[in-house]
Amino acid sequence: MRVKILSWNVRGLNGENKRELVRKLLQQWGADIIVLVETKLNGQIDNILQSIWNNRWAGVLMKEAQGSSGGIMILWDKRVWRGELLLVGSQCLTGKFSGIHDDFNWCITAVYADCDTVIRRVLWQELLQMKTSINGPWVVCGDFNVTRFATERTNCNRQNGAMTEFSACIEELEMVDPPLFGGSFTWRRGEDHNCASRIDRFLHCAEWGENFTQINQCSLPKIASDHNPIMLSCGDEGWRKSYFKFETWWLEVEGFKEKVREWWESFNVNGRPGYILAEKLKMLKAKLKEWSKTNKGNWKQRKEDILSQISSWETIQEQRPLTDDEMIQKTHLGMEFEEVAKQEEIAWKQRSRIQWLKQGDKNTKFFHRIATTHKRFNSMEQLEVEGEITKDQIRIKEAAQEFYKNLYKETEGWRPDQRILDVSRISEEEQVWLQRPFEEEEILGSLNMCAKEKAPGPDGFPMMFFQTFWTLLKEDIIKTIQFFHSNQVFEKSFNATFIALIPKKAGASNLKDFRPISLVGGVYKLIARLLAERLKQVLDKLINKHQMAFVKGRQIMDAALIVSECIDSRIKEGSPGLMCKLDIQKAFDHVNWSFLLNILSQMGFGDKWLKWIETCSKTVKFSVLVNGEPVGFFESERGLRQGDPLSPFLFILAMEGFNAMMRIATQNRWIKGFKVGGRGAEEREIGHMLYADDTIILCDPVEEQISYFRVILVLFEAVSGLKVNWGKSSLFPVNEVPQIKEMAGILGCSVGKLPTTYLGMPLGNNHKALEIWDGILEKTEKKLSGWKAQYLSLGGRLILINSVLDSLPTYVMSLFPIPGKVVENLDKLRRKFLWQGNKDGKGYSLVNWETALLSKDRGGLGIKNLKLQNESLLKKWLWRYTEERNSLWKEVIIAKYGELNPWCTEITTEPYGVGAWRSIRNLWSQMETNLYIKVGSGTKTKFWKDVWIDQSPLRDLFPDLFQICGNPDANVGDCWTEQGWDLVFRRLLNDWEVERVAEILGMLGGVTINANATDRMLWKHSKDGLFSVNSAYRRGLQHLKSELDNARTYIKRVEELDKERGYQEPEEMVEVNTIMYMVVNLEGKEQ
Repeated sequence: MRVKILSWNVRGLNGENKRELVRKLLQQWGADIIVLVETKLNGQIDNILQSIWNNRWAGVLMKEAQGSSGGIMILWDKRVWRGELLLVGSQCLTGKFSGIHDDFNWCITAVYADCDTVIRRVLWQELLQMKTSINGPWVVCGDFNVTRFATERTNCNRQNGAMTEFSACIEELEMVDPPLFGGSFTWRRGEDHNCASRIDRFLHCAEWGENFTQINQCSLPKIASDHNPIMLSCGDEGWRKSYFKFETWWLEVEGFKEKVREWWESFNVNGRPGYILAEKLKMLKAKLKEWSKTNKGNWKQRKEDILSQISSWETIQEQRPLTDDEMIQKTHLGMEFEEVAKQEEIAWKQRSRIQWLKQGDKNTKFFHRIATTHKRFNSMEQLEVEGEITKDQIRIKEAAQEFYKNLYKETEGWRPDQRILDVSRISEEEQVWLQRPFEEEEILGSLNMCAKEKAPGPDGFPMMFFQTFWTLLKEDIIKTIQFFHSNQVFEKSFNATFIALIPKKAGASNLKDFRPISLVGGVYKLIARLLAERLKQVLDKLINKHQMAFVKGRQIMDAALIVSECIDSRIKEGSPGLMCKLDIQKAFDHVNWSFLLNILSQMGFGDKWLKWIETCSKTVKFSVLVNGEPVGFFESERGLRQGDPLSPFLFILAMEGFNAMMRIATQNRWIKGFKVGGRGAEEREIGHMLYADDTIILCDPVEEQISYFRVILVLFEAVSGLKVNWGKSSLFPVNEVPQIKEMAGILGCSVGKLPTTYLGMPLGNNHKALEIWDGILEKTEKKLSGWKAQYLSLGGRLILINSVLDSLPTYVMSLFPIPGKVVENLDKLRRKFLWQGNKDGKGYSLVNWETALLSKDRGGLGIKNLKLQNESLLKKWLWRYTEERNSLWKEVIIAKYGELNPWCTEITTEPYGVGAWRSIRNLWSQMETNLYIKVGSGTKTKFWKDVWIDQSPLRDLFPDLFQICGNPDANVGDCWTEQGWDLVFRRLLNDWEVERVAEILGMLGGVTINANATDRMLWKHSKDGLFSVNSAYRRGLQHLKSELDNARTYIKRVEELDKERGYQEPEEMVEVNTIMYMVVNLEGKEQ
């Protein structure tokens, strides 16, 4: 079944020429249902209907214009649909349709909303009322005269009230807001590119989506109106050739594992170990294909058959008792039904790629819907080929294959073999360690690190297959890997790779807008993981501190903190500066292999290791997945695959060449970075920061420095193949830079303006600015879409609410304090999503929100308290400050703020500015009370002032002795000699003071000082003394007052009063329970 609906604000149909143009366009676009708004038509239109839509079987529903404004019309082909009027609203028109050739019944509401926010509220109420009376599939479309998000309007940075109301209405309606293909905006004021918005759209209920495998909302060319027509194309996906994929649910089929073992042990292959393994996997694939034909996953039909058989037994049981054998058969049918349902849920979970939600919670429909939604989003129904949009799948496949052939083809016949100066090297011992033989324990450990259910490569086997059947496969796998170790080669078939195309944005129509993710085979993935795990152990030595990606102990937030503090210092200093954000064009895909091997050689890697990397890189053959179908089979000449476990680490090693060039430039003062310091510590200068291919350059606004920078980039491109995309790079002035355009001209990039973003973090914003969080609110709202709630159990909704926090607000909350208003808005979204999952769409709060935020052991639902989570995340920085020794971020912070003691910076009272550290430092007083010091040498610990021997400082336990101590700031190490403790006082002690000193020495009796150990700060609330965000969060929850605690206190007080009045066994317990219910559930709510 296919349905095509067109929605268009035509801006009037009174002119004969206008109707003629509209008629031709409608004929060209070929929709089944046509919605025209702002028709400006009144009265009878029979005489002009043919001039609007040249279809003699046209049916029409109409809402007349008010004077010369408004008007809505719904047209349909009577040969296909039966249509009838359902409702005429103040700003909408609703029709009901049923198929002539099928039993598909549905409703459509055409909208032409008023420009006035207040009047539009009437429309929102009408739509919400309509929801209660419409059962079944429902589409709402038209001109809403308001955008949903700030990103849907040009020059709009903040969400306003009208947008929030519209978005809330969509959520209340539980509508799906499908992505728009073919453009970002649907209305533009003339040709003014600075005044455009997306005010026209389609919305559909979740049930509509259940009837179609393909749903596409596309913007058509803007002709005859200042609005783009919007086409909603819905249909079932045609048959497409797919490739073999091992199904996870097969593992649940009785006898399946034994069958696999039987097949594997029957295979007899001779040759190299890798050839034997490859052939066995190929033979097993053939067996599985054959077996799967008789074990198809038609779960719906299988469940219906089982239920039908159970029903038959129940009919018999009404007439006579069932025999023992018949009861067993009936019981087995029930068990079989549960097993089939479980298989179905596992299968749809595998297709959905959902990692945060486990099967077993009756979320099959949710997995199904998510899998279908992902398939729609990732499908390539149309593509720009040679400047034209085409839907021809053959042309699309040919274009995709040619594009990626060229992408991985080396464009230069020769590149200079330039030796990079100032590159770190590994030792000979480390070289030998990296090239040692692979043992079974290491191989199994690496296998278990691989994600179980990630999409497989051309072999079709996910890593779960290898993990599940390890004992069966391990002999062949170990021999294959050992052969690779000795001979530096493996079967080329292991390195066959699928390129999966993931859209970078909704509505992607150009191949440049797709991210190529490589799906590699299971055996190669295991080999690559082995090499990657070894490589990770030496990266810290090889990668300079200015690179933050993929090195243990360095985090993405480190780079964001450093850059924000540097910008903050420069702004407060008042001197002009420049920040350049570089976009490296197709970074992973353009790495030159010779350059990579050359730099690895300079870093001290051995010949065997270089040969391993060369084999992994140069034996790749690609096929492109276009709508799930493999296309082409071609070799590559350059690049690293995104999806290969080795690639991230090899890429940062390649980028160390650029890093080294920048270091030399700053050391020679050719480029001068931003300085921070002057607080009693060594001044630090930051000229560049790298996180994989995200690069920031900081320098003075001097043409000579910009020219040097340009030369470095040209040289680096020549040797590495990595080229800057200047069209996507920007130069930002920090403070006033009059010659900014001339500077940007030298580089050939655009001029940007602070604030901006870096690594997804706000940069250059005031730390309290609400606009920092607008993007988070928008993304959270999209993630917690109302339609999803219908398909999830309460447990599933709880998991989704908390998992969304792990990837959205939590990231920004790790560096910036969250304003109360933002917490309020996010809580509103989460609260609404949690309770709206009833099938009738009505949400009933089972407990109030404050209770829901409590931990489960205190009667809550375990939903994250955002304010507390934010504080716990920020405290992680304070913990890292006490732990880390040589981190670049810590060096910058110490240089800028000074060090109060070894555990924390000085308190700062200067304005907050655009930096983040002051807000983090403000939490030290809370953090300090939950820490204690484990003394090593005693050189970092204050004897009297720090917490190290008891739960309180000695000055608090012995204030009298502290008053007369010789040095109040003495370190523990200063008070220790080889003979023992040596406490110095300013005068001779009285007899009673001697007794007090004896008390101290008694406490210190078990303590010894180790001159070779370092003092460490430990967290009081964990067994190992290590801080964690979860531990800090749980600790914070304990201090929150619970309504349940109030209820218990209330009940206890009632019992006490009853006893005082002489009631031994009060019979008012029902009333007490009612009060308890009110305290727990109704406190703070409107009565």
